[in-house]
Amino acid sequence: MGNLTPMMQQYLDIKKLHQDAILFYRMGDFYEMFYEDAHIASRILGIALTTRDKGRENPVPMCGVPHHSASSYISRLIKQGLKVAICEQSEPADAAKGLVRREVVQVITPGLILEDDHLICEKPNYLMAVCRDSAGGWWGIAFIDISTGDFRVTEVGSEQDFLHELHRISPSEVVTTEPDIVPGGFFITNRDGAVAPERAREILCSHFRVLGVEGLGLKGHEAALRASAMALDYVRQTQKGVLAHITQLRFYSTGGYMILGANTRRNLELFDSLGGDKSNTLFGVMNRTMTPMGARMLGDWMSFPLMDLKEIEGRLDAVEELVRNPGTVQDIRDILEGIPDMERIVGRISTGGASPRDVRALSAGLARVPAMRDILKRSQSELLLSVLDQMDPLEEVAKRIDATLTEEPPSRLGDGGAIAPGVDAELDELKELRRNSRQWIAGLETRERERSGINSLKIGYNKVFGYYIEISKTHAHKVPEHYMRRQTLVNAERFITPELKEYEAKVLGAQDAIARIEARIFSELLDFLLGWTKELKTTIAAIACADTLSSLAWLALDRGYRRPSVSLGRSVQIRAGRHPVVEQVLKAGEFVPNDCAFDGEKDTIHMITGPNMAGKSTYMRQIALIAVMAQMGSFVPAAKAELGIVDRIFTRVGALDNLSAGQSTFLVEMSETAEILNNATENSLVILDEIGRGTSTYDGMSLAWAVAEYLDKRRVRTLFATHYHELADLARRHQGIKNLHMAVEESGHEVVFLRQVKRGAIGRSYGIYVARLAGVPDEVVDNARIILNTLGRKARSVPAVRQDAPVQESLFVSDRQEADADGYREIIRRIDELDLARTTPLEALNLLYDFKEKIHKPR
Repeated sequence: MGNLTPMMQQYLDIKKLHQDAILFYRMGDFYEMFYEDAHIASRILGIALTTRDKGRENPVPMCGVPHHSASSYISRLIKQGLKVAICEQSEPADAAKGLVRREVVQVITPGLILEDDHLICEKPNYLMAVCRDSAGGWWGIAFIDISTGDFRVTEVGSEQDFLHELHRISPSEVVTTEPDIVPGGFFITNRDGAVAPERAREILCSHFRVLGVEGLGLKGHEAALRASAMALDYVRQTQKGVLAHITQLRFYSTGGYMILGANTRRNLELFDSLGGDKSNTLFGVMNRTMTPMGARMLGDWMSFPLMDLKEIEGRLDAVEELVRNPGTVQDIRDILEGIPDMERIVGRISTGGASPRDVRALSAGLARVPAMRDILKRSQSELLLSVLDQMDPLEEVAKRIDATLTEEPPSRLGDGGAIAPGVDAELDELKELRRNSRQWIAGLETRERERSGINSLKIGYNKVFGYYIEISKTHAHKVPEHYMRRQTLVNAERFITPELKEYEAKVLGAQDAIARIEARIFSELLDFLLGWTKELKTTIAAIACADTLSSLAWLALDRGYRRPSVSLGRSVQIRAGRHPVVEQVLKAGEFVPNDCAFDGEKDTIHMITGPNMAGKSTYMRQIALIAVMAQMGSFVPAAKAELGIVDRIFTRVGALDNLSAGQSTFLVEMSETAEILNNATENSLVILDEIGRGTSTYDGMSLAWAVAEYLDKRRVRTLFATHYHELADLARRHQGIKNLHMAVEESGHEVVFLRQVKRGAIGRSYGIYVARLAGVPDEVVDNARIILNTLGRKARSVPAVRQDAPVQESLFVSDRQEADADGYREIIRRIDELDLARTTPLEALNLLYDFKEKIHKPR
């Protein structure tokens, strides 16, 4: 890299500070990339790779994108898990003495995105920082969304609890000094060292302008302190804005919210369906919000179901009041319709990325507040009255914006047209000059035609040569002497005159002055708005809450949901409960409602038998979803629902091999089961859909039996679906276990699944009928039926196992049982093959003696 030009040396100096990012280096109207960055970007973006200094021995690889369309290219790089550092010219080219000064103004990463084009409007975009305390016993978890300023922190005491919060928050990027603790699938930024406690206090106190961290709720929480500082410091290093919209750090305890682990979130399809369709999820069904802020708040309530009964009742009271007043709900939704993402606009104002159009949209949103307040003044619920109290129309802010900006300002400064008339006298004069330029040019063109006698003479403009007079070559002999040649074309010549040149300088100077003055006035407006950041955020949060509550009310009215009764007890009494997602997918009236009754004391486990496809999984999931919805503060899909607060929902549903981690189906199943057994409490809700399918029949049945007894002993509310019909005997042995089954109606070889949950067990699996429904060829189904009948006859000739026989205490006993069964089958086979017509009495007696020997022979 010898003999570098000053510009390339500047590039390398800046790149050295951002080696983990693709450097977008501003040169005129383009962002250029060099060396390895150029190779990577050209491949991902599909743009041409060329070279700089082609005449030299080692030309520099390069590629570039236009600055006005850079956003889409940056988005594609971010989606590939790359960081992008934006390097801008920090001084005008004509003011530079030598090389133009440049600096990185922003680093864009998956967790640090401000532009709407790169974000999902209904989903937060969190950056998470993870740090342990000095003793290593506590984990601090801080997360921040710089597009909205949402900043929260908590502490947990184990790696497992950390993983629960990781999946709850689902960050786009994780900053940590211990990357090995973060599972695959997350974008990780590794930091060399944790922030020391004293330095952490300095960072937080400086930003929030407080004397100590006690006011932030961090006293005695070293891990949370360090994680918060790590997150904020990382943001400050990568963003050059003021970050004034990060006005609050909220410390929360995980004990205040229902725990929903990764498996539970996936199996219940809260945000992502197993089929990939976002609409067929709980969030997709429940989201009736009218604003992006409301949608994000609804998602937050779903991710953090409440444990505090008073808070739950407060939300339910508000929703009930709205449900009782449908006209009010409609009025609120009418007002909210079309309101922009005010929360993220404030974020862009804070970081210097807001456009005039953004700020105008903010004013339009504030203009809806007075009408909203008029509606909320009629409220009775404490939560709605609190929303009213926090919703300030901020008239001074709206007036300043309306007085400063035109009604429809452009999306970016520089073109003029952003600042309203009357704001600045000089600006108005310059705009008048620009407006009159066309008229003046038309007049000059007419005069020059008359003076020269050339009727085809015309005056034009381009960015390279500026204004010019164009005359065809057929009239070249008529060109006046004072015309100065500027450009020669094939069929024409272009000229300039002293008068036109003087006017050009005046007009172009006016354009530059307009851009400069508008930029100054807009900057002053942004500075003014920064002073109102806290008040703006409070009002916007109130708008979001009103949107979320009215959305829940609208959903309840539309789908016929009812208010649940939530208590501190353990009872679960649901009458005519429905699955909110499945119900919506089916035609009206097709979904079959079902009841669920845990009295909280006598019964703790419902053992559910029935064939596949009969509705066991749907039934169990709907109970869990109703619990989530109730603790969100939502009405639920049931005729009536009484629910004791659930501290955690566990789901063991299906079995997916984790081959990349060297885990088989059965190992995954047992690992998930172990987590349930080790962590479930009597206030938890457990969904078990088949235990023991990944091993032999006796092993699986024994494990399922033992798991059921363990959960019953600890009084854990459990819905347990199984194909082991022997488990139905548990209900006779244990008072806390009740049998349920999915009703089936038989008619000859036809089977109808009624989708109804009935009391008692069912003695058949109907697997062959399910196979037929699934499309298995008739030949296979018919053959399976014959084999089933044959096996059934043979099984009836084997000595029956007593129903009250004790369950094996060791897995090794199952080997003995299987060996016994093999011996019986061999005896049956030999009897079946025996030709009685040709067997003598002596031969028959010897055979009986042989069979007796086999039965009593030690194994």
